[in-house]
Amino acid sequence: MQVWLSKALADLAPFASRERAAQEKAYLKSQLTFLGVGIPKTRQVAISVLQQIENHGKLTATQLRDLTLAAWATEGHDARAIALALLEKRAKCLGIVDLPWLEDVLRRSFTWAYVDQIAVHAVGQIVRKEPDAAKRVLAKWASDKDFWLRRSALLALLGERRAGGRFDGAHFEAWALPMLAEKEFFIRKAIGWVLRDVARDDAAWVQGFLERHAAQMSPLSLREARRGVARALDVSK
Repeated sequence: MQVWLSKALADLAPFASRERAAQEKAYLKSQLTFLGVGIPKTRQVAISVLQQIENHGKLTATQLRDLTLAAWATEGHDARAIALALLEKRAKCLGIVDLPWLEDVLRRSFTWAYVDQIAVHAVGQIVRKEPDAAKRVLAKWASDKDFWLRRSALLALLGERRAGGRFDGAHFEAWALPMLAEKEFFIRKAIGWVLRDVARDDAAWVQGFLERHAAQMSPLSLREARRGVARALDVSK
């Protein structure tokens, strides 16, 4: 998989931009190196490499793991961006046995730009396939000292919903409740994001959540949730 990752990076190189690289590095406040290639082109190259890999057979969960870990072993943002694109494209091949290494990657990501994609697309698919076993793991994440892992637990439920499952309001409420008073921006944002998104299909549930817990919620979480409810009610008129 290291060979394919190297090929993808070589294919990206002609599209590098020093100016864009500097902007992305500053935006993400990252110590990694950046080529300065936009997301559309990165995804295009990732899909091209995926097609070449799969000329030899469907990409397996083991290969996806090896490529992702190889990307995280580098100091390059673009290697990780390639891996994220492939994780999103082939997340359905992952299962409960992949949660330990995904947890390790999440702990070493340190930015929403990686954490959110892994939690929603990769972990969310696993939760959709094996909900009971996966949620036992996520329950531990939800109380972990690492706020990125706590954020991932909440966003994985959003990922389950987006993957075709029903939103698990009971688990979300149980996990989010101890986090409502947190001052960490990325936790407050995650709570609001999930509630805003769920309001599209179930504004009544979100309204009920707000009635029960608004007094404990941060202004950011409240604003996002209420925005989702207001938008849903406006569309339904």
